[in-house]
Amino acid sequence: MTNELRPEPELYRALVGERRQDYYLGYFRRALQRGYPPLSWHWPALFLGMFWLLYRKQYWWVMIYLAISWLAMLLGVAAEQAAPGMGNLVWLTGTIGFQYIWFPLNANAIYFRWAQSQVQGARENNPGNQSAQIAWLETRGGVNVAGPWILIGCFFLLVALLGAPPE
Repeated sequence: MTNELRPEPELYRALVGERRQDYYLGYFRRALQRGYPPLSWHWPALFLGMFWLLYRKQYWWVMIYLAISWLAMLLGVAAEQAAPGMGNLVWLTGTIGFQYIWFPLNANAIYFRWAQSQVQGARENNPGNQSAQIAWLETRGGVNVAGPWILIGCFFLLVALLGAPPE
């Protein structure tokens, strides 16, 4: 099998955008050669987590990331109620397992599956017109530079509104 993205590597290039294009297209090639997206370690996903998801326009996964993080916290609270002293262990195990192990190992696969769905959408919405497909993908792909900064701003605004915790 060839090392090209088939069909139409231009569609994937348009979707990924300029930043780190070689890295992601290389991963996409490996995934297509194997027939499934392989596990691979992704350092930005480890250190930036939700910010990387926002940056790469993975908005549904931002919600999933938050939901799983909150679920780990709720399980920790429930474990603390059931067995005092176990809450932090349950919470840390869930958080570390998801945010610092599972997510960095699967971030490229998440992005690849999203890219495949976007390319398919471009083909369905603009059949036979590659230039329209590329334009469609360019509007959905690339990066969202403002998203992570907005999240940071919201966090600081929330901290400012809530004030210091009571003593």
